[in-house]
Amino acid sequence: MRLYLKNLTFFLFTVSVTCSCNLTGDYVLDYGNLKVYYDQEDSKKIAENFAAYWKKENYLGDRTQNIKLVLDEKKEIYQVRIILRKDFEEKEKLSFDELQILGRIQQDLNAFVFNSKPCELVICDNKFQILQTPHPLNSEK
Repeated sequence: MRLYLKNLTFFLFTVSVTCSCNLTGDYVLDYGNLKVYYDQEDSKKIAENFAAYWKKENYLGDRTQNIKLVLDEKKEIYQVRIILRKDFEEKEKLSFDELQILGRIQQDLNAFVFNSKPCELVICDNKFQILQTPHPLNSEK
């Protein structure tokens, strides 16, 4: 009986730990078809403000959107990592209209959400690996 309880306890612990983790190992705010990941606990308020802005501006579509907020290595700029399309290729060029829209969104985010540190939109693959930065804030990129 003791062995059974010990095994049951271990199983329940393992399941609870597994279920509480997400695929990226980061924090996540789940708003149904919008999931906002962030890598540092103190970025939660920014992530909440970002999600509120994203919903208010009607950027939500029919498909689930996964977006990740990451502070760069120097902790000076937030990267808003967006999975544009699952099949988006690194060498694929964005259209002029797409570049204009992304530039406008980036400007608005910097004006209304990212007050303390600026942000730049980053196009990523489905694992949040960087493919392109259409409008980099740092000219060295």
